[in-house]
Amino acid sequence: MQLRWTRGILITAIAAMVLATPLRAEPLEPVAAIEKLHDKLISVMQQAKELGYAGRREALTPILLATFDLRRMARVTVGRHWRDMDNAQKDSLVQAFTEMTISNYASRFNGFSGEYFETMGTLQTPHGDTVVQTQIVTSDEKIRIDYLLRKSKEKWGIIDVFLKGTISELAARRSEYMTVIRDRGVDALIEAVQEKAMSLAENR
Repeated sequence: MQLRWTRGILITAIAAMVLATPLRAEPLEPVAAIEKLHDKLISVMQQAKELGYAGRREALTPILLATFDLRRMARVTVGRHWRDMDNAQKDSLVQAFTEMTISNYASRFNGFSGEYFETMGTLQTPHGDTVVQTQIVTSDEKIRIDYLLRKSKEKWGIIDVFLKGTISELAARRSEYMTVIRDRGVDALIEAVQEKAMSLAENR
């Protein structure tokens, strides 16, 4: 497994599924949702070589779609510019963001050396969100990973991931994306995210 985390968010999926199909998973409480995600990640890691990159993508897509609120995350990365984007641009950004997230996970969780996840506890934010505190334990280190979840329409979804408990992947994405929009515009950002997703697949 690659444990070097790049700037930006990890997570997910085939565009048509995100844009056209409502999530049908039964509502899960935040801890249960994260532990279900972790169970799937460990399972994929254990079968990583047999599955190959394409197989890992296929195996991870449903759980990532069910656990992450990818549309909300994509919207946050562009801040106020979301209001000025037309529907086609919004859908294209969500599609590209989703593909990049899935590619990230399929590339990153590419082997198994006895790692396991531990749930450490939860925190409630003043706005009613929940932080699920976890860590991944390897043979020589423990890496803290916290998940921020928000409830929407009776379903909890991840809206940010914090490495080492403090480093917001979504904030890093937002900083990067806002710079691209400022310098080159929204369409250039969408193209850049699409290219990132393709490069992850090519360099698997």
